[in-house]
Amino acid sequence: MRHYEPDSTQAAARILALTLLADGGLDQAELDSLTRSRLLRRLGLRREEFDRVVREYCEDLQLSADYLDSLRLQPAGEVVQALLAEIRDPRLRATLLEGMQRIISADGVETPAEVDLLAGAVQQWGLRPGPTTGQAARH
Repeated sequence: MRHYEPDSTQAAARILALTLLADGGLDQAELDSLTRSRLLRRLGLRREEFDRVVREYCEDLQLSADYLDSLRLQPAGEVVQALLAEIRDPRLRATLLEGMQRIISADGVETPAEVDLLAGAVQQWGLRPGPTTGQAARH
């Protein structure tokens, strides 16, 4: 995975990309929730910059096959922990956690991979999750 400066807009965008792709693919409802929440604007991200970071994240996943979990393009736990560790500011963590929850619940289905990601962020960042609307589902 490429390195971004801690608490940078790129590091924050990658956490959102990680969340969007946690269930194995991009979902229009999740992208729409990101737009409705105006989270990118609050983070100081232009849509073009966010799209670039998502593309770079996908490229990194493909290039780092040794770090993937199973056959899905999903980073192993230690990679996720390293990406989460790039976010150090407590306010940025809280903002991202809120955005992650919105993304995960947007399509009405919370997959085990999404739930695990959110739980990992909560634990690593020392935060408490807010209520979500979806139900965990097995894929």
